[in-house]
Amino acid sequence: MGKDVIIACDFPDRASTLAFLDRLGSSSRPFLKIGMELFYAEGPDVVREIKARGYRIFLDLKLHDIPNTVGKAMAVLSKLDVDMVNLHAAGTRAMMEAAVKGLTRPDGTRPILLAVTQLTSTDQTALENEILIREPMSEVVMRYAKNARDAGLDGVVCSPLEAALVHSACGEDFLTVTPGVRFDDNAAGDQKRVTTPAGAAGLGSDYIVMGRPITGVPDPAAAYARALSEFGVSAPADNARDTAPVSSCADPVTSKTIASDLLGIKAVFFRPDEPFIWASGIKSPVYCDNRLTLTAPEVRLHVEQGLAQTVKKYYPDAEVLMGTSTAGIAHAAIAGHLLGLPMGYVRSGSKDHGRKNQIEGRLEPGQKVVVIEDLISTGGSVIEVVNVLREAGAVVLGIASIFTYGMKKGIDRLAEANVRNVSLTDFDTVAAVAAGSGYIAPEDVRRLIAFRDDPSDESWIEK
Repeated sequence: MGKDVIIACDFPDRASTLAFLDRLGSSSRPFLKIGMELFYAEGPDVVREIKARGYRIFLDLKLHDIPNTVGKAMAVLSKLDVDMVNLHAAGTRAMMEAAVKGLTRPDGTRPILLAVTQLTSTDQTALENEILIREPMSEVVMRYAKNARDAGLDGVVCSPLEAALVHSACGEDFLTVTPGVRFDDNAAGDQKRVTTPAGAAGLGSDYIVMGRPITGVPDPAAAYARALSEFGVSAPADNARDTAPVSSCADPVTSKTIASDLLGIKAVFFRPDEPFIWASGIKSPVYCDNRLTLTAPEVRLHVEQGLAQTVKKYYPDAEVLMGTSTAGIAHAAIAGHLLGLPMGYVRSGSKDHGRKNQIEGRLEPGQKVVVIEDLISTGGSVIEVVNVLREAGAVVLGIASIFTYGMKKGIDRLAEANVRNVSLTDFDTVAAVAAGSGYIAPEDVRRLIAFRDDPSDESWIEK
């Protein structure tokens, strides 16, 4: 990570957040801050979805509690694969040390951990008269920063006015993430200790956080570009958004409809108290057989219309649909019929006779292809299909699938392959609909998500 502008996504819900990201256009995938309002409204699912779309995330929840509670909370947050998290330095070194321990994963990795020194809405008068701290603001911030450094944290959230002092006291490698940044023609709002992006750069800020000056204007893309320029950061390449991997649901309505459909015909079946055994030996609370959608005409119609709409919306330049063998073949054929597009499919291996084709159907080099898949778990098989098509000269625009588990391994593989996936529904949505419809007990959702987060960890089996 390096110097950057972080956009504060202080929106009330998922829909308005995604609408804002769409308004940013195709220029970039900026670093985003998700704070209390959005997180408390939508929960961890919105973090997973935005992270899966290729954005870096600063999860700004400012934890402050007894050490044991904060340590356990950080252990939960570590599973969200965010890039930054924070806590209040006022919680003492013991609390911060517990946070570092809880946030650190078994493989030794963890997100960047920051301590909030004093909020930028607090000035010296409030510090003295309301919080009853008589020392100068700069001394308070320095003490908190040193405590955070000694506890093993990576940096602090502070005013840009204190960034240079923090670096002087704690070292240049100790990060300063600074809200309270406005353009020189913006009002300060509820911030007291503020400066401009250029001013923050001059004061030594490593990251600046900007919300309303970017999110609250008619052209947020231009405002973001201005912030990068004034802060002295090169703008990302123009095609960054188009080429970055995406793994997400088509839209909430479609996602819930398809989830209900799959549960209704038992194409997805949850059995947390009597786990299924995968071929790999992993115990699973879920069985998925999307082939059953083909034998249920109404569900089949929903699925094929959903796939066609997904291709039309997310891959409007598609020239050919290619199904995965064998599960995606029928879906590619029907969706292709609805769209008036040719289709083919990719075998799991080359035929051992005739022309020994692995790709069935006509495919010309340079044609733009969308892969149709029924479900994605770890992503290995569908990425093999993508690679076969690319080797044949196709331009793979992405994948349209019926169901995705949202497993970290699958997301990481899609990212490595630089391929986009848009699913009609996902594991989390189906689990939530199952609990809401009485298929499973509401308390089982936590166990299901624990399985999704780490299928090799069987602790979810215990209630």
